[in-house]
Amino acid sequence: MIIRKPGIYKLDEINDYLASPNMSNAQSQYARKEPVILHVDMDAFFASVEQKERPWLVGKPVVVGGDPQKRHGVVAAASYAAREYGIKAGMPLLTAKRLCPHAIFLIGTDGDKYEYVSSHLLGIFYQFTPQVEPYSIDEAFLDITGCERLFGPPAQLAKRLKEKIKKQLGLSCSVGIAPNKLLAKLASSLNKPDGLTLISRDKIKEILSPLEVTKLCGIGDKTERVLSSLGIHTLGELASYPVEVLKRKFGKNGEWLHLVANGIDCSPVFSQIMPEKSMGHQRTLPEDITQPEDINSVLLALSSMVARRLREKRFVGRTITLRVRYSDFVSLTRSETIARPTCSEHIIFRVAQKLGLGLVAGIRRVRLLGLSVSHLTRDRQSLQTSLPFVEYIDKRKRIYSVMDRIRDRFGEESIRWAGATTFV
Repeated sequence: MIIRKPGIYKLDEINDYLASPNMSNAQSQYARKEPVILHVDMDAFFASVEQKERPWLVGKPVVVGGDPQKRHGVVAAASYAAREYGIKAGMPLLTAKRLCPHAIFLIGTDGDKYEYVSSHLLGIFYQFTPQVEPYSIDEAFLDITGCERLFGPPAQLAKRLKEKIKKQLGLSCSVGIAPNKLLAKLASSLNKPDGLTLISRDKIKEILSPLEVTKLCGIGDKTERVLSSLGIHTLGELASYPVEVLKRKFGKNGEWLHLVANGIDCSPVFSQIMPEKSMGHQRTLPEDITQPEDINSVLLALSSMVARRLREKRFVGRTITLRVRYSDFVSLTRSETIARPTCSEHIIFRVAQKLGLGLVAGIRRVRLLGLSVSHLTRDRQSLQTSLPFVEYIDKRKRIYSVMDRIRDRFGEESIRWAGATTFV
């Protein structure tokens, strides 16, 4: 959601707060300062990534999502050439095939590729502001309030941001600039692809009034049908409709509809704050060990525990660190940083296994083993609340998910990988 739940912010409460004589001077100055929010939305993200990797696809109708012969597959993304035939995200692949028989259908199985590009995109955002809220794998909100001294006016900053994304990733994006998240997201959708749209406060009514109600995020087909039965088709009509009548019809949602139709959204940008710098587990072993198979068994168990914790907190990490304490209480650590962040126990285990070759070889007896993952970032795929096509999900991640649910219900040792030791 890009706005808070209906009923939290009421019109009279907002007005009373801003006009309150009890507000401190600092609060008053902050309230008077005009927020500036950017919404960055990548253009046909999955299809554009494929076209960047395979230049011969540029300009052709490309559909990413899966096999068009499968009954239940849907379109994840369509290039703009494919959209000219009426193909759009969420459409059944069979329908897309009928609309454009000569389209190039790509099965989007390489989720890591998209996540890798998305992580680079996030890094570019942070070069302009620390206030970044990822909204999905290919879009985010940026609060650039007060950044004018560094980057100039908002439109100039947005232009520099677009140029940097184009130069570093070879991809285009559409940017919306507005006083709040609701309007910024709307603005980014008005001039796609490669658009840059600014909605200033004095233009809100002028821009919103003629638009269909479904143009705003949060107003779907079901709500649109009810509004249509009331004779409401545009945001201007919704904005002027008696709020009390809307409340009787929709309950608390009625007040929310009135607020958004007037371009009011009080939700802040929830920046990606990560108090955790690393996640890990270590175990003092019941008895000292020296055999590689015993050490690998412990490392596999630790890898599984660390990976599960990462998934639970929706993090991925790039640096894997192994800690070894010997029977004489001497401790050593080794680390390796991988190219792509992960929360996979198999990837963590392979790195840990390689690190352990140099630390546990020989006749020294191992008393303790520890494993941690650092350089954490948010898991971009978990932020995508509903993945657009089945093939995008790595089959192994499904297994991880099932195992996590079993452990949640029956305990940590209720299921484990073959060869992993138990700490019970």
